Amino acid sequence: MHTLGIVILQHNTPKEVTENFLALKNAELPQKTHFIVVNNGGNNANEKISKDSYKGFDVEFMDVPNKGFPQGNNLGITKTDAEYIAMVNPDIEVNKHTISTLLEYLKKNPKVGIVAPRLIYPNGQTQDNFRVFPRGADLIIKRIKFLHKIFIGRLRKYLMWDKDPSKNEPVDWVTGAFQIVTRKCWEAVGPNSEDYFLFMSDLELCRMAWEKGFEVHYVGQAQAKHNESRLSGGGFVDIFKKKTMRIHIKDALIYFKKFIGKSIPAKSPSSVDRLTKRSKRGTK
Repeated sequence: MHTLGIVILQHNTPKEVTENFLALKNAELPQKTHFIVVNNGGNNANEKISKDSYKGFDVEFMDVPNKGFPQGNNLGITKTDAEYIAMVNPDIEVNKHTISTLLEYLKKNPKVGIVAPRLIYPNGQTQDNFRVFPRGADLIIKRIKFLHKIFIGRLRKYLMWDKDPSKNEPVDWVTGAFQIVTRKCWEAVGPNSEDYFLFMSDLELCRMAWEKGFEVHYVGQAQAKHNESRLSGGGFVDIFKKKTMRIHIKDALIYFKKFIGKSIPAKSPSSVDRLTKRSKRGTK
C-alpha cells in the first residue's frame, strides 16, 4: 500500500507538469509515493512531459476523454491505493516542506479529512483558496467587478479577507487546486461529483466531508506556489465572451439546485459562527 497518491490532471499543459515534477523532486515525500498523471483530452500531452523531471518516481500515465475536471480526478484516484490522496493542479509548485507539513498535520488531527496549503501567486499575493459556503449572490458579486465596491462587506466575508493566511484553522471549504484527502474521508464522501464539468465539485466534496463528520482545514504553515491563470474571473461582458465563465454559471446553477432549501453542515465553521452570534444576541 502506498502512503501518498498524487493525481495531476492536465489538459495540454506538459510544461506546467514538468515544472510541477521538478518541484516535487526537491520535496520531502513519503518513500511510498505514487503519481498518476491524467491527460484529460489533451493532444498527446503526457508524451511531451520531460522524462528527466519524473525520473526515479513511481508514475502511471493515463489518457482519457475530457469529460470534466471531477471525472478526470476520479479516474486518477481509482489507480491508487494510497492512504492519503492529493489532487494537485499542474500549475502548482510545492516547496520542500509543503507535503510533509500537510501529512504531519493530518496525522496529528485525525478528525480532519481534507487539508489545503496556503497558495501563493507569483507576485507574492496569497490566493483566496479558503472560503465560507457561498450563496448565489456571492458568486455573482465576486465575478462582476463593478459590484465589488457596492457589496464590499459581503465579499470580505465570503473570501475571508480578515483571516490571517498564516494561521491553521478549520474552514468551510478549500478550492480544488490543491487538496489532500484521507482515504477514510474519500471512501465516505467521494468520488467528486461528476454532475459538474469544471467548477463546484471541490465545494461539494468539502460540504459532504463536514456532513459525514470530517473536518476541512486550511494549513497556512504549508505553502505552495500557484502559477494560476484565473479561469473564472472577468466582468459581466465576459459571461458572453468566455466559455469558462459560462461553464461556471452552469455548474453553479447545478450546485444551488442540488442544495436548495438544505442547511449548511451543522459542525462547519459558518454554522457554528451563526449559532454563536444568535446565542449572544439572545443573552443581551
